[in-house]
Amino acid sequence: MSSAAPAPVTATAAAPYPPAGIAWYATFLLALLYWLSILDRFIISLLVGPIKQDLGLTDVQFGLLHGLAFALTYSLFGLIAGSLADRFSRRKIICLSVAIWSVATAACGLAQNFWQLLVARIGVGSGESGLNPSATSMITDLFPRDRLTTAMAVYTIGATLGSGMAYLFGGLIVDLVAGFGTVSLPLIGDLYAWQTVFFIIGLPGVLLAFIIFTIPEPERRDRRSEQQHTGFWRDIINSYGGLFRYMKPRWQFFTCHYLGFSLSTIVLSGAAIWYPAHMSRKFGWTPSEIGMGLGVALMIGGISGKLIGGYFIDRMYRRGYRDAQLRWYIACLLIGAPVGVFAAITDNQYAFLLGIGLFTALLAPMPACSGAALNLVTPNELRGIGIALFAAVFGLIGSGTGPVAIAAIAEHVFGNSPASLGYGLATAMAICCPLAALVLTLGLKPMREAAREFEQQG
Repeated sequence: MSSAAPAPVTATAAAPYPPAGIAWYATFLLALLYWLSILDRFIISLLVGPIKQDLGLTDVQFGLLHGLAFALTYSLFGLIAGSLADRFSRRKIICLSVAIWSVATAACGLAQNFWQLLVARIGVGSGESGLNPSATSMITDLFPRDRLTTAMAVYTIGATLGSGMAYLFGGLIVDLVAGFGTVSLPLIGDLYAWQTVFFIIGLPGVLLAFIIFTIPEPERRDRRSEQQHTGFWRDIINSYGGLFRYMKPRWQFFTCHYLGFSLSTIVLSGAAIWYPAHMSRKFGWTPSEIGMGLGVALMIGGISGKLIGGYFIDRMYRRGYRDAQLRWYIACLLIGAPVGVFAAITDNQYAFLLGIGLFTALLAPMPACSGAALNLVTPNELRGIGIALFAAVFGLIGSGTGPVAIAAIAEHVFGNSPASLGYGLATAMAICCPLAALVLTLGLKPMREAAREFEQQG
């Protein structure tokens, strides 16, 4: 990696930042909502068996519900939500988003066939798409530039807790649902036990949506231009036109950023889907054992990795490294590759959990690094759509191709042995992590130039 000449931290906002207590309270509250969104998103994956049995779904139909339909909806509505976040109250957008995905999650419990469940899942995806563009925009306005990555890391811990708890309690939920036939609810009638799970998870979110109003709307900082309102759809088109014009002279940074972090997401998203199946096939663990072991490993690794990464990245930024987010994550990828490969191929179940915990700790700062790097070089009026566009790209590349690529490698290269899935995971880690590090390395100098240009213009 090339060296970065120190550059002093410059304040670009005229008004002082809010007190630290208010900023951190807002961040923790947004992390809570992020946790809720991940829990609502993944709860369906814990109920595969009973849903398929009671509604007569095929594997392909369930794959559409859990993967493609959600990803496409999340990406499409996210592009719209990002534009709205740059123009209107972010608190109101978040409140509406939480209410929509919570109602839609509960509506999954009313579904009587595939199409009804598909519509409900589209509602979950459309609602959740509004959180990240608004939340990351607010956090960037709450904290000085040299503390932004730590704040982003704390916010994204919500996702770590959500996914970790899904694993942790997944086996328990499966066992609980399997022990009941139907449940009778007032005004609704008899429901399958799995349907009541959606009600229990979804309905509280309708009330939690309003806690966003316990924090103030942060003052928007680092605006470079005023936006003209010409109509809803024309505003959205003009927003993305402005973003692409801004990205064009900085294409090297944005290309390396998008591609590098997307490559790492292929491993993160794909591996997370197949960890349980690998543990079941190779080690013979039960769902409850998998949930407990994997949930603890992923939560400890994810939380520690994000907090440690955020702390040291901000220290590097204060010392003048304007490429600190990319620089840190490159090192994490290079160290993480052999660690992940070892964990995936080991014959010792506890070595697997230890290795995956460390691998997760190394790669977990990805959302904080990618989000902070983008917002540090992007004007306020383009931050919502900037995060939304990036989320759509890495979501479709990472979440869309990761699980399929790992499964294809395992099946077509290594056969159908109990260890084949582990070799598929190891192959993806061995290829994607170093390749992502290489691409991000090419983006170091462009990021330094873009960050310094942005500060000078402020």
